[in-house]
Amino acid sequence: MSRLIFLDTEYNSAGELAQLAYVLWERGCARAKNFYFCISGMDECAKRVNRLDSDWLRENGMTYAGARDEVLADFSGATLLAHNLNADKRVLERAFGALPNAYGLCTMYRFARVLKLPGGRPWKMPSLRELMAHYAVTEEEAAAQMERDFGCCGAAHDARWDAEAVRLCVMRAMRRGDCRNLLKEEE
Repeated sequence: MSRLIFLDTEYNSAGELAQLAYVLWERGCARAKNFYFCISGMDECAKRVNRLDSDWLRENGMTYAGARDEVLADFSGATLLAHNLNADKRVLERAFGALPNAYGLCTMYRFARVLKLPGGRPWKMPSLRELMAHYAVTEEEAAAQMERDFGCCGAAHDARWDAEAVRLCVMRAMRRGDCRNLLKEEE
C-alpha cells in the first residue's frame, strides 16, 4: 500500500521551522517522529499560537542539517497529508530543500467541497476544528492518539496533536468514501 505521512509544522512569522511532527503510515503500521529546531527567535504572535519559546528551542532544538537526511528519507516516495499543506511545504522546503515526493493531499482544500461551508468561492476552506467536527473527531481522541504514538500529552497547535487530528479525519473520510484511491495497492 501507499506510504502516507500525516504531518504538521510550527514556525515563526519569518517562516523558520521550529517543530515538525509526522506519523508515517505504511502497511497498517504507524511510526511517529517529532523534531524541534533551533531558530533565530519566536515572535510573540507565533508563540501565543504554538507555545514554543525561543530559549527552550535554542537549548533543546537541533539544526536542520541534523534532521535533513532522516526526514527526506522518510518523505521519499510518500504522500504527504496536512491541513494547509502548501504552507507546510514552503516551511519544509526552506529548511530542507526540495522534498522528494510527488504527491500530497491538503485536507483544507480537499475537504472544502465535502463540508460545503458558506463564505468562500465556492466554499470556505474549513479549519482543522471544523474538519474534526464534520468527521466527529474529538480533541480527546487526538490527544489519546498523540499519547499512543508520541508517548506524550498535548493539545491543538502542538504539531504532534495536529498531525494526529489530520490522520484521524482522513481515516474517517476514507471509511465514508470521501477520500477514494488514497491507499493504492503497489504494482
